[in-house]
Amino acid sequence: MSAQGELDVKDIHSLSDVQLLDDIDSLRAHGINHLVALPQLIVCGDQSSGKSSVLEAVSGIPFPSKDTLCTRFATEVVLRRATQEEVKVSILPGPSRVSKDAAEVQSFQHDLHTWESLEDAMNQAMNSMGLHDDTGTFTDDVLRIDISGPSKPHLTIVDLPGLIHTHGKSQKPEDVVVVQQLVRHYMANERSVILAIVSAKNDYANQIVLKMAREVDPRGLRTLGIITKPDTLALGSESETAYLNLAKNLDIKFTLGWHVLKNREYSSRTVSLTERNQAEAEFLSQGVWVQLSRSDVTIAPLRRRLSRVLLSQIKTEVPSLLREIG
Repeated sequence: MSAQGELDVKDIHSLSDVQLLDDIDSLRAHGINHLVALPQLIVCGDQSSGKSSVLEAVSGIPFPSKDTLCTRFATEVVLRRATQEEVKVSILPGPSRVSKDAAEVQSFQHDLHTWESLEDAMNQAMNSMGLHDDTGTFTDDVLRIDISGPSKPHLTIVDLPGLIHTHGKSQKPEDVVVVQQLVRHYMANERSVILAIVSAKNDYANQIVLKMAREVDPRGLRTLGIITKPDTLALGSESETAYLNLAKNLDIKFTLGWHVLKNREYSSRTVSLTERNQAEAEFLSQGVWVQLSRSDVTIAPLRRRLSRVLLSQIKTEVPSLLREIG
């Protein structure tokens, strides 16, 4: 390794995939991402698009669900395979924090022993960031959740607040603008791979995430589309055909293509992840969905796909990243 930082361009091919991921995560934890853009997977989607369900399925952990509330910060989920299961919750201070505040926020560290304590830890983190249920404040702090275990993939993803169409009781008009600015900031990073979550419950032409993705990635080189809620489409309908063509990459074309998931609805939130996976596999193995490659449907192939995409992006971008860090 060189004195430039954790990585040296001549070391890239000698490093294991896990070392590459860990080195990029280390740079981010030390705030280097405030100075230069780092390779990352970002999860973007309109509110109620199924974004949280995708994150839960990918990570394999039951994130607390607040169905009517808007998340007001980015969440970085770091997944690593290990013999022991561990979960740690911490906060990475945003660039707007002054030194004293940053140190105080950064001191927040929680080791979890049960999944039931995750919601309490996240609520405490929100309080440390100055966010409360009675405020509509957003923050550039990042909540970091490190998860390790025998069945976890080697993957790091950043989950962003859901894009708001219109303001309502729990969101002010300015929240619509603030969220779009935050998401656009992450999307505009040319080293970011955009995971655009699109709900089949609504016409995809009206979903903000695709419009924004096309604006920052007009050639579709670094966007992977993920379709959720295909079970809400009427059998044989024009909408079902339209979403099938979307999944086949025939309409909105992305170099990275599309993937289809069937996630749990809020009403079935108590169903286990194993049952969720079984129900998804059964649904996507029948009807029009049999026309899709098995590598483009269900959660297990998506995990493998995301790991490959992230590692490819890191290996591609590290030489120019090191020149910038210089």
